[in-house]
Amino acid sequence: MKTNFWQYYLSIEEDIDRLFRYIEPSEDNFSTYSVELTRLYLAICSELDVILKAYCKLLDDDSKASRINEYAELINASNKDISTASLNLQRFRLAITPFSDWEKSITPKWWKKYNGVKHNRDINFRDANLGNVLNSFAGLYLLNLYYYHELRSIDLRKQGFFEHLEETASSLKSRLKVLKINSIWFEFHKR
Repeated sequence: MKTNFWQYYLSIEEDIDRLFRYIEPSEDNFSTYSVELTRLYLAICSELDVILKAYCKLLDDDSKASRINEYAELINASNKDISTASLNLQRFRLAITPFSDWEKSITPKWWKKYNGVKHNRDINFRDANLGNVLNSFAGLYLLNLYYYHELRSIDLRKQGFFEHLEETASSLKSRLKVLKINSIWFEFHKR
């Protein structure tokens, strides 16, 4: 059975876009929390765990990585620039570098907070806030991009070809204009 991580991402993307009708994605609102943000946070980070594991398997068939630090070690060892990749919420000019902590070999703060919410929601409910949701959402987008790029690269290398990350990004179709990476704008609905 072929997994389709991108379809799941698109579903979450629609939820995030709908959320922006009620909460302006601005640093002033990063501490805003709610039941809906909790639902999104748990769903996004759960999917992150799934795609991280699959991405590590793609990078190394023998990978047994099952924790965030193990994922980070394998991904960073493959010389990926994921820790410096910056995303912007296109309409709001808000930059997010979700895996920047991996440069220092530490777990992203938003991932630590996710585990707190997952295991002790009653105590850590406020940590399911807009800032953590946006960081995890940006991380999910980025991981999808890198996963599909690596998946395509495997086949292309066999044929003697190479695809740039930007080409992979433009081939992933999104119904919304939510994120951009670095200086590349993804306006898929114009294609």
